[in-house]
Amino acid sequence: MQQIDHLLHIYDELSIEKILDTEIVLSGHILVNRTALDYQLYKKYQIRIIIPLNSDILPYVIDIGNQIEKGYPHRYADGQLCLETDAAIRIYFVTGFNLEIWMWDFVEPYYFSYEYYHRYGVFPFGERAHGIEGVFQTYGEYFNELDYVKVFRLMEFIQFGRYRGHLLCPCGSGKKMRSCHGKFIKKFFEDNNLKIIVQSDYETIKEVLDAYYKQSRNSNATK
Repeated sequence: MQQIDHLLHIYDELSIEKILDTEIVLSGHILVNRTALDYQLYKKYQIRIIIPLNSDILPYVIDIGNQIEKGYPHRYADGQLCLETDAAIRIYFVTGFNLEIWMWDFVEPYYFSYEYYHRYGVFPFGERAHGIEGVFQTYGEYFNELDYVKVFRLMEFIQFGRYRGHLLCPCGSGKKMRSCHGKFIKKFFEDNNLKIIVQSDYETIKEVLDAYYKQSRNSNATK
């Protein structure tokens, strides 16, 4: 509750809507006052914040003021906002989640990005896809790799392998790891919390891919 009390002090037009055994819900208005790329946003937004308790689910935001167009690609049909990939947020907060920083670094930039896109037709800080493609894009940035196949191989190596700089890089380049992706993946072996995040995302991707290949095989068999 300490983080929530601190958040309510900073955003004084938010209040606790309800407290349940599984979650705490905040609602009200936030003022976004941000400037970047010669564009300033100064606007209030009506939101609901759901903070799951005793769960691995990250907090999320609902657009209850209907201020985000329903056709906007990063607003789901139920009003939930797609702030970032879970992978990126979990890695960002690998040392511990902080509600205030989450608001400042993810929620407020979401609204800035939306208004900037609405005005100029481009995303000021880039964008990521949804689903496993977004996960691939996230790890592609961390691994400095655009090829999704290579990204998956690197994730698989973090899942099952042991880092040895003199060995061949698991991406398949034929180079030694230290001369290829080693400097990008090494930290995921040195920090067990980072490694756990990658392992979880790897298993999720693998389940999706296995289900896809199984469906494809069944479809081909019935032809």
